[in-house]
Amino acid sequence: MRVVAAAVILFAAGAGEARAASSTPAVSPEDAHAGCIHTDLRPCMISLGSALWFDMKVVAPEIAQRNELDVNGKTARRTIPITAAVPGHTERITIVLTLASPAPNDQVVKIGVVLPEDPDLAHTAAEYDKTFLYDTVSVLLGKACPTLDKMALYRFYENSLKPREVVKTQALKDGNLNHTKQTVDTDKVPFCGALFSLHRQAEWNGTPEIRDSGRHKGAGSLTTLEIE
Repeated sequence: MRVVAAAVILFAAGAGEARAASSTPAVSPEDAHAGCIHTDLRPCMISLGSALWFDMKVVAPEIAQRNELDVNGKTARRTIPITAAVPGHTERITIVLTLASPAPNDQVVKIGVVLPEDPDLAHTAAEYDKTFLYDTVSVLLGKACPTLDKMALYRFYENSLKPREVVKTQALKDGNLNHTKQTVDTDKVPFCGALFSLHRQAEWNGTPEIRDSGRHKGAGSLTTLEIE
C-alpha cells in the first residue's frame, strides 16, 4: 500500500529537515489535525509534520519497509521510529508508531514516546513544559481530543499515572559483583479518547541502595509513555 506517498512527497520536498506546509492544497485541515492514535498513517504523518520537525530522509525508508515480509511470509516489522523536535528547540523526542497487524493495514494502534526530560521528575507546570509532554501528546491525539487542555494533561500525568507506578527491583550477583535491574510499570489508564501507560527501566552495577542514596551516577533510565 502506498497511502502515505503524498505525505512523503510533502515532507521530502526541499531540505532534509522537513515540515508539512498546511497551505499546500493536497493537505486538508482535517489531515493536518487528525493526529496519530487510531488514525491512518498518512494523516498521522501530515499531522506530525504540521507541528514537529524531523528528517524525512530517515523516516521515509522506515515507512517504505512497513509491509515487508520475512522469509516465512510473515510481516517483518510494524513499527516506524521517528526522532522529532518542537520547532525552535533542539531537544529530541522519540516517537515509535506501531501499525495494525497483519500487514497491510496502516492504522496506528499504539504509540511509544520518550521525551527529552522525564515527566516523572516534574511537578510544576513549568517543569512539565520543559518535557514537551503537551506539545507531543496534543499532536498525537489530534481529533481524538481536539480540546485537550494543557493543565488537564499535566494533572492526569501527576494524579492518575504516577500513583499507579509499580516498581520491581532485582538484586543480582555475578561472582562478587552486585548488579541491579529495576522496572516501573503502570496499568492502562483512560484519558481523552486513548489509553495511557508508563514503562521505565534502569540498571546499574551495585546494590539498589547505591542508586537510591544518590551515590550511583551511571544508571541508565528510560521512561516510555505508551498510548493506545
